[in-house]
Amino acid sequence: MTSRPTKTLVAAAGLLLPLAALTGCGSVQAAAGLTPAPAAAATSTATPTATPTPVAVVPVQNDLALGSAHHELQAGGMTLAVNYWSTLDMGAWTAEAAKPVQLAATITGPNLGTAKKQQKAYVSNFTVTSSLVAADGTETTGATVQDTSRQTPGYLAMAPYAYSTSFVIPAVPAGTRSVELLISYDVLEQSAPGAADYSKQTATDSLTLAIAQPTTR
Repeated sequence: MTSRPTKTLVAAAGLLLPLAALTGCGSVQAAAGLTPAPAAAATSTATPTATPTPVAVVPVQNDLALGSAHHELQAGGMTLAVNYWSTLDMGAWTAEAAKPVQLAATITGPNLGTAKKQQKAYVSNFTVTSSLVAADGTETTGATVQDTSRQTPGYLAMAPYAYSTSFVIPAVPAGTRSVELLISYDVLEQSAPGAADYSKQTATDSLTLAIAQPTTR
């Protein structure tokens, strides 16, 4: 609230002498040996108004801002190429909405292939854990989604095949700024062509997805 200027009034001080005691030797002030002082004018002092410090707006990262994202992850000597996208427009990613995420992952490597004399690779387990980030930066752990293969050794994920799945981020508390996803893929690679033994490697990834905020009128 802006303070109103405070006015300070200063009254002039005078000396009153009985005129009957003076006999024409100048003014009352001169007779009393005083120098006339000019009357003090009323003054006003303005209280400075505090200027609010602007608050910096930190942009929220959104890995699906362009509609999709392509990540390449390392799992030992193998590479996991993953495409992420959502069928829901990012402008509709509000706190109360159900927010779907799709992905497709393909494994490549120097020893991998679908021919008989080549090794194969599989995704045996997929896990994603969400964290909710509030406007003040506070993080709250959300839900965890897991997909463990029901077939041995896992899901074949080499071209022309891919490991594909989807999950839904449910409604989040009002005021949530973004959702952080921590994702892991367990990848099994044959020890030799046609072998029943496998080595396991884990590839990890993360996504930051912004929550659309209500429009301020």
